[in-house]
Amino acid sequence: MELLNTVLGRRNNVSLLSEDIDLKTGELWGNFPQTYSQVGMILSAMRLSRIWEEGLWHAS
Repeated sequence: MELLNTVLGRRNNVSLLSEDIDLKTGELWGNFPQTYSQVGMILSAMRLSRIWEEGLWHAS
């Protein structure tokens, strides 16, 4: 979860990721928007989240 939050913190002002990043400075390099980066973030967030049925069960 910490890594996901770190990467999310590296997005640009419109919440997009490029195809590459400088690991030392955090500078985004390459093409925008980079669909594979965005999809990777979405899939990572989904895997780290509870299933929605579980969330509904706890809310009631």
